[in-house]
Amino acid sequence: VLPPDDDGDDEEEGDDAVGRETFRVRSVVDCQNQILSPGYIDIQLNGCYGVDFSNAGDVHVDKALTVKDVMDASARLARTGVTSFCPTVVSSSKETYRTIIPLIRRARMWQRENRMRWQQRQRQGKQRQRQSQRQYEVGANILGMHLEGPFFAPSKRGAHDERHIRSPVHGIETVKEVYGLSSDGSEEFDDDDDDHDVPREVIEPPKPEWQDVEIITLAPELEGAFSAIASLTQKRRQQPQDDDEEGEGETHPSPLNHPIVVSMGHTSATYQDGLTALSHGATLLTHLYNAMNPFHHRDPGLVGLLSPHVELLLQKEQQPLQKQQPRPHPTQPHPTRPRPQHHRHESKPLRPFYSLIADGIHVHPTAVSLAHRAHPAGCVLVTDAMSAMGLGDGIHSLGNMSVNIEGARATLANTDVLAGSVATMERCVKNFKEFAGCDAGEALLCGTLHPARVLGRDVARTRRRKEVVVVEPPVGVLEVGAAADLILVNDELDVLG
Repeated sequence: VLPPDDDGDDEEEGDDAVGRETFRVRSVVDCQNQILSPGYIDIQLNGCYGVDFSNAGDVHVDKALTVKDVMDASARLARTGVTSFCPTVVSSSKETYRTIIPLIRRARMWQRENRMRWQQRQRQGKQRQRQSQRQYEVGANILGMHLEGPFFAPSKRGAHDERHIRSPVHGIETVKEVYGLSSDGSEEFDDDDDDHDVPREVIEPPKPEWQDVEIITLAPELEGAFSAIASLTQKRRQQPQDDDEEGEGETHPSPLNHPIVVSMGHTSATYQDGLTALSHGATLLTHLYNAMNPFHHRDPGLVGLLSPHVELLLQKEQQPLQKQQPRPHPTQPHPTRPRPQHHRHESKPLRPFYSLIADGIHVHPTAVSLAHRAHPAGCVLVTDAMSAMGLGDGIHSLGNMSVNIEGARATLANTDVLAGSVATMERCVKNFKEFAGCDAGEALLCGTLHPARVLGRDVARTRRRKEVVVVEPPVGVLEVGAAADLILVNDELDVLG
């Protein structure tokens, strides 16, 4: 679809419009009775096809991550139906974060630059041959990073290296110090660059900033965690006088212009810890059931946060704060856009989203079904895949650790500790449909719309490029004006293209 100022030939005028602009149709594709869906969004991906997003070269020097590795992984992911993903880094050293975070940013900038060039050439009619098109193939969108750790409960660290596990004792200051991130400046792009192969920003990258990060997973019961959550999510609230967290009685103005999604995971948190974390701004549970306390009828733990009773408790707590008009929770309808008709199961405010690894290994099918029945609108499918995805059996790496792959099971070498998965999103969505006993539409929502809503990407959002405010189109939805990140699947949810 071309905007009205393009110079394409033989387009027909269409009735669809965004704002006051009318778009023109360039071509029509016959989907042959298959299902057209937004592409999958994987918000927890440690690596794939031999690429490890946590490998800074400090142990496996020959496998140190490069920009080309990230781009290659992005291209191959697109063939599995994934059109957007958050590169995920496991608990690592400070040096690793300072290497990997700017490297991922360089890859993302390179991708955006190539995409702009490709679009510019398409509009100018310069895409004359298949070779030219392949040159600007950019694959799945590289979103901001998911930093999974190192602020974990030691007893729930799972496959994470215990040498890096720590607590955010000084709140946001500890978080900043560990990741090496400080300011929140603006990305710089030069739309007038000539046709050199590598953008200037790739050669001389800007320093890493908070806008490089989408999600941080941490254990909320740790010392300083509630304060960190409030700052990361830009919550500004008065702490209750009886709060024993450091900084009691203080407000928590955020130092960030870019709010972070805080997820609870690798944690020994109680149900009450979870409620407190939600009230401070957390909105997600990382790989539900795994690396957290199990549900018990007298101590439901974080799994209990899927109950509608949570809404009643937190709404009562927030009543004194309603005059402050806090930012909408991700599970609330967007105030300027009507709810699409296909959202048959929408959660009320305040209950968290939760990610599930539906690979048939991490979670029993009955537990998958139970969670979905309890809170369908909060279900987010993730792969939690590591570098061995797509490579077959053998010994592979995850950060500075060795992982043994046998079939669909990935474990730390010489242990029974699960170390992520090797499943694709295509497989997880297909499994979820079977495990949850839902229809194809419900399964697709859990891999598209729901992760988009976690990130606030189901609506257009703005970012600054130099002195210009750029509007990023929505993803995870099928509507005029959204990103055309589409996949074609059949009734069995096999990805056809």
